[in-house]
Amino acid sequence: MQQRMTKQELKQDEFVNTIMNAWEYVKENYPKVIAVIGGIVIVVLIGVFIKQQADEQTRASVEALGEVRIALLQGQIDNAIVQAERVAENYNGKPAAGQALHMVGNLYFDSGRYAESQVAFQSYLDNYGSEGPMGYASWSGIAACLEEQGDPAGAADKYIAFADQNRDSAFTPMALKEAARCVKTAGNTDRSIALLKRVTAEYPESGAAQSATAELKKLGVEN
Repeated sequence: MQQRMTKQELKQDEFVNTIMNAWEYVKENYPKVIAVIGGIVIVVLIGVFIKQQADEQTRASVEALGEVRIALLQGQIDNAIVQAERVAENYNGKPAAGQALHMVGNLYFDSGRYAESQVAFQSYLDNYGSEGPMGYASWSGIAACLEEQGDPAGAADKYIAFADQNRDSAFTPMALKEAARCVKTAGNTDRSIALLKRVTAEYPESGAAQSATAELKKLGVEN
């Protein structure tokens, strides 16, 4: 039985293939190479070839993601999930792969498959980090999964973890406000008040601060 290649072997094999293809490209263009600057241009041509290959990978990832969207429009949810997972795996590191992971997470969530949804959102964070709207959406996606599974306190902890690790993010006030809501649902009103006060104290100019102030007034608490 043939053994599967390791990831390292696959990377080495891809690298060798790329170099061999690049060298064939150079050989085909060798007369032009000699006519210009010789050996230096060989290096330049190899770089151009590799860049073209990278661009093709980007285009391929976008096209593959488009096929996922078509499957969704046709109502083929299971097929869309499989295709999106394939895009995420085959084009890891490309923007389309990150979007595919989000699709997977959302589709699993909408299907009530919360554990699998969490895995997809966590995979996004592991590969692409917490920055930007999709970074926060991954954290909140995991929190939403926990809440749907009857763990509002765990969901609150997830929101708070985002806030603590991303203090300068535009989404942090929102995360703290959501955390306050979750802990209130869990029955911990005092902790909810403390989180609402944190929003108003640390992010007074945010829209979440205005909402937090209104919530505090409803609870009869002076800000």
